[in-house]
Amino acid sequence: MGVSGVKRKGDISELKVTTHYLENGYEVFRNVCSTGLIDLVVICPKTKQVLLYDVKTMTEYKRADNLVNIYANPTSEEQRKLGVETVALYKDKIYTNPIRIKERYNEDT
Repeated sequence: MGVSGVKRKGDISELKVTTHYLENGYEVFRNVCSTGLIDLVVICPKTKQVLLYDVKTMTEYKRADNLVNIYANPTSEEQRKLGVETVALYKDKIYTNPIRIKERYNEDT
């Protein structure tokens, strides 16, 4: 049984986010299972702050007027209770602020 393309996109997003943090000096610990509430545990080398992330691949919906909406699904209530935040990847751009996860742009510009 093969792995679906959607699953691979998620795996790739997790690896890209992991690489981003590693290249910036953070310690990164990945979930070894394909399920779970936390995808990445990221520790800041300077402050020792622990960040719990659920990695999402952003989805794009193009409207008839060429306005494109991109979004990532929010964390679950159970994740929020644990302090898990969404970190999303879209076209190699990482979004760590949940307020910025929803964006719109006009594809003609």
